[in-house]
Amino acid sequence: MNIINLNKTVTIPKGDILLKQGDIAKYGYFVKSGCLKSYTIDHLGKEHIMQFAPETWMITDLDSFSNQVPSLVYIEAIEASEVSIISNADVKDINQFEKADLVEMNTKFRNNLIATNKRIIGLLSATAEQRYTNFTDTYPSLVQRLPLKLIASYIGVTPEYLSDIRRKIAKN
Repeated sequence: MNIINLNKTVTIPKGDILLKQGDIAKYGYFVKSGCLKSYTIDHLGKEHIMQFAPETWMITDLDSFSNQVPSLVYIEAIEASEVSIISNADVKDINQFEKADLVEMNTKFRNNLIATNKRIIGLLSATAEQRYTNFTDTYPSLVQRLPLKLIASYIGVTPEYLSDIRRKIAKN
């Protein structure tokens, strides 16, 4: 993807926060290696993971990035990661990109939106086991890489209950 190669690539240490809730998202991130997550923290201090971004995924708070409004989420590196940074100015200067680059970026953001919509539907109507299966379908490379605590947060259950789900699936 040439659009990614035109922009700055940086290494992000595990645990670094790239965007804080309330800040304006100045960048979108294309993950070349590693994994990022977006999340929010509720009034009780509990973290709720919205999205993971493993290799080849893009992540940002799209509303904040596009409309320059305060972000509703945090973005953090959950593994040491190499990411290409795409600035708002880069996206606005559309003439610098070839059609194929724009189509690819559009496809990545569209796939992100599709995954988010499926996630919302799952949270509203699926069982915890179905949500876990949806997670494994969406992020197959993360099943063995992530701690149970993070996967449990993503599907909205406790780590103990997630262990029960995984045992049940393994028996079948």
